[in-house]
Amino acid sequence: MSVGSAGRPPDPIGRVLDTIDGLSMWGAWVSAGCVVAILGLIVAEVVGRNLFNVSLYFAWEFSAYFMGAAFMMGAAYALRAGAQIRVNVLLENVPKPIARFFDLFSTLCGLAIGIYLTWALGEMTWFSWMRESRSPEKSELLRWIAQFPLAFGSLLFTLQVAARLGRLLRGEPGDDASLRIGQDIE
Repeated sequence: MSVGSAGRPPDPIGRVLDTIDGLSMWGAWVSAGCVVAILGLIVAEVVGRNLFNVSLYFAWEFSAYFMGAAFMMGAAYALRAGAQIRVNVLLENVPKPIARFFDLFSTLCGLAIGIYLTWALGEMTWFSWMRESRSPEKSELLRWIAQFPLAFGSLLFTLQVAARLGRLLRGEPGDDASLRIGQDIE
């Protein structure tokens, strides 16, 4: 019998949780690609200006789009890895049942916020697509192209919050510290 990524026997819910984790990992790779793209654009702009006296008019605009995409596409993975900023003072100084209640409550609040954010960004992207809105910048990029990664990243984040809730209800840890990169600052 195979074992799921969380060390549990595979079951329908476990497969769904593992699928969400896989999507979150994919989002993290896209996020990393966006950061590399930002680096490339800014380096090209600096080199172009200093060596060739030519400015890439789109570099700063597209860097901003990539920054938003990097943030939203990486949010789900950060949540799964427990890499987001969270104050553990309360959870570490109350009895386990109370800490579990607060963890479940905060996860439910996060799910509500995630659903709202996904709806709002999805609606914004949809309206931009329907109206064929364009960037006011020189590139005149169709806005939905820059907005879609934000909406999709928000969807990934919301799915990961729902998966976290599912894990907590199953008695599993909500975070997977093995996914963290580098050292935690204590």
